[in-house]
Amino acid sequence: MKNLPERLLAAASFVKRGSVIADVGCDHGLLPHYLLKSGISDFAYLLDKNRGPLLRAGENTEKYGLSDKCALVLSDGLKKLPEYIEGGRSRAGFPDTVIITGMGGPLILKILDETPREIRKRADTWILSPQSLIEDCREGLRIRGFSILEEKMADDKGKHYVILRCSCHSERS
Repeated sequence: MKNLPERLLAAASFVKRGSVIADVGCDHGLLPHYLLKSGISDFAYLLDKNRGPLLRAGENTEKYGLSDKCALVLSDGLKKLPEYIEGGRSRAGFPDTVIITGMGGPLILKILDETPREIRKRADTWILSPQSLIEDCREGLRIRGFSILEEKMADDKGKHYVILRCSCHSERS
């Protein structure tokens, strides 16, 4: 299995053992595959709005023998995940951990704004790594009812990354 970049290792360090994760914008699926192979996560939803990255993630899922622990979902953000789960296509249920990395702060906030209520209610850990407008993203998270619980910095190929572990209170009863 390919080694994870430092920024993804930092994100992985925030995932609780036994988690069901949703990786938004999964690309090749490196992070969820690492979490599953390491025994950290029990199940992973790999979501991408583009077929190409999802196909590559699917090829890697098969290559690593993880087909029974992954679901590939063609979705813009998390929009289609409740329909996928409630349609009986997953035995794992709703994710308790949502990971959004490798995107700009404004796009992360847009995805959060469009996240279905059911996911916001059930996910207790949100791992976010804005690539741009980090301070604006922090403020946007606060306004949306998210609390930053912990953060890490990672250097990867000469770039600096911020990884945030958050919780969301705006949709909980």
